[in-house]
Amino acid sequence: MLQSHSYRILHNKLSLVCLLLILFIPCVEIIQLLMTQIHFGDKWDPAFAFFLTGSSRGHGAQIVLIWFLPIYFLIAFSDDAILDYKLGYRNVVVNKIGIKKYCAEKILSSFLFSFITMLCSLLLNMILTKIIFNHGTYDKGVSDFVESSHSLLHYELAHPYITLVFFTLICSIYAGLAGALGASFSLLFKDKKYAYAATFFVWFMLILRRQSLAFIFQPFTEYNNMHTLLPILVSTLAVLVVIPIIVFIVEVKFHEV
Repeated sequence: MLQSHSYRILHNKLSLVCLLLILFIPCVEIIQLLMTQIHFGDKWDPAFAFFLTGSSRGHGAQIVLIWFLPIYFLIAFSDDAILDYKLGYRNVVVNKIGIKKYCAEKILSSFLFSFITMLCSLLLNMILTKIIFNHGTYDKGVSDFVESSHSLLHYELAHPYITLVFFTLICSIYAGLAGALGASFSLLFKDKKYAYAATFFVWFMLILRRQSLAFIFQPFTEYNNMHTLLPILVSTLAVLVVIPIIVFIVEVKFHEV
């Protein structure tokens, strides 16, 4: 089934466009920072030019990518279960491998594809910023406040690339969970308008709330401390992990009735 899912992605132009967008949008951030650099003259520190650091004015690229991330994944591959249902392929596969394996494959493959896509996008951005802004030192003045900052920010500034890799992995894991969320609602509703709406609603509520999910994606900030980040990690993981589990149980029980 994983091979079939991969085949659909590679032979669907809309899926490929979405995947290319996820790779390209962080590059827009580099263009914005280069324009700022030309205008003001300060060459960016490569670590602070990295996409997740959010150094551009207005954070437009971050909003376009991160706020709508589950929708990109739904279009690319997470709504695969809806296509199976419409084509009548679902019953054929379920009768062959069983409902448990079918649901698990849809959710886990969407997690895997989403995780890998986001990881590749961010690693590409990290490499490009290192090359383009090599030897730059401008860090938005963050290092000026290091003495009065908390210990986690001290560590981040002392080990910037370990920090970037850590936040890249965190963001990629959550991207995987966003893909799994879309796949779960696709299994549950079997209709694009409901699956897309439900996925976007859950993700958007996590982004817009006071303790925003976006906080745990951004390095070198004043709120990077365990008092702020741990409650966000616990609450968001609870939502994004529990929903697929509930959908899996419901789909299996409903099929057995």
